[in-house]
Amino acid sequence: MVTANERKQDIINTIEQNPMEITIAVSTRKIVNGAWSIDDSSKTLTVRIFQQKNPEVSVISDTKGTADTSKKYGMLADHNADLTDLSEERIEFESPYGKMEVLAIYPQIVKGEICGYQCELKRVS
Repeated sequence: MVTANERKQDIINTIEQNPMEITIAVSTRKIVNGAWSIDDSSKTLTVRIFQQKNPEVSVISDTKGTADTSKKYGMLADHNADLTDLSEERIEFESPYGKMEVLAIYPQIVKGEICGYQCELKRVS
């Protein structure tokens, strides 16, 4: 059985094989005096971004124009990233792969302890 410390070290070693420093922009929406208030903040993380095996590309068209999106990227972050606080907010960042948006955050848990985070990413052009 793998211990939480061993899993944390595995995740750190995997990130160190191809590390990338990103700054995520977080938009927090709160109700203030009966109206929505949007607070913008940022957080710098060292992560590993990788390509998924299922290249699913779609074109979104609306009144602003069209955009190509691809759900073929994933991200691995260590336990210090503390992404659980941000799981209900919209998270976007720039990377060498283009502008990314986090679709889902999956905590990697061993014996009740969070060891890291695996995320689904969508490239937005």
